[in-house]
Amino acid sequence: MTKYRKRKFISGEFMHVYQRTVNGFNIFYEREDFLLFYTIFSIVAKQYALKVVELCLMIDHVHILLLSDSLEVISAFIRHYTSLFVKEYNVGVGRHGPLFHKSFGSAPKKGSKKIRSAIVYIGNNPVEKSLCREAKEYRWNFLAYLLDRHPFSVQKPLSSCSERLRKAVHEVRRCHDVDHYLSYAQLRRLMNNLNNDEKEMLTDYIINIYWPFDKELLLSFYGSADEMLHAMRSTSGADYDIREKYYSGSDSIYHDILNVISNQCGIVPVRMITQLSDEQKMEVASILRKYTQASHIQISKFLHMKIVRAV
Repeated sequence: MTKYRKRKFISGEFMHVYQRTVNGFNIFYEREDFLLFYTIFSIVAKQYALKVVELCLMIDHVHILLLSDSLEVISAFIRHYTSLFVKEYNVGVGRHGPLFHKSFGSAPKKGSKKIRSAIVYIGNNPVEKSLCREAKEYRWNFLAYLLDRHPFSVQKPLSSCSERLRKAVHEVRRCHDVDHYLSYAQLRRLMNNLNNDEKEMLTDYIINIYWPFDKELLLSFYGSADEMLHAMRSTSGADYDIREKYYSGSDSIYHDILNVISNQCGIVPVRMITQLSDEQKMEVASILRKYTQASHIQISKFLHMKIVRAV
């Protein structure tokens, strides 16, 4: 009989939660993937009255630091937002089955030292995977928004923006006000009508209005956002309590893969590539081997296929 290890939990203490994908497959390809997860996560977090301190969305896994008095609440929260996201994702690409491992990783963080170490570790995940030089340069750990409400776009009055952007902002606001997340269909429709600068502005707006984080609680461990980000620049952080599956190589290669998929294959949205036939995936793998430095494992993770040994 298989023995299951009892999950450690300390009531009233912070919990570092780690979710990884089935087979290490990539799931966050484009802006809409990140925003779908983020808006679902934010709405569900509000329903469960959790204190969310940190969230980092990586290409193939998720890190969260949160606070709750109940392990049952945390588990229900994770099941709820995961179920909604996977349902939307599967419908969007016509697939079936789980995206994340059923059992999430977790570790309680008791004491300021361990909490600060977890904060640094989570925030620096994209730095460790060579997606950016500093943690604040990565949009999807949301740390840049502690310093600036519009860190990735030009700030200007809504009245001076195009009518199409104003309509998009109003639609997002209406959805937020009634606790609705933004669906794939909605996000694609809104973004398709905008130019690149407007897409960045709308993305910043969505992140701000759906903001789920307890900023004051997070910064209470450092005094200010600048001091926290300085700590992240000074150390990589560590969390030996989390059994994170590690894949060698820089995740920056996926930017190259995305460019090749867009320019050579014309598959839109990119996540649809996961539903190609095995033969079609092998053809795409050959193209990626020719035009990128991606490893067999990285190509396989991107395409949702068994490791390609020869193409």
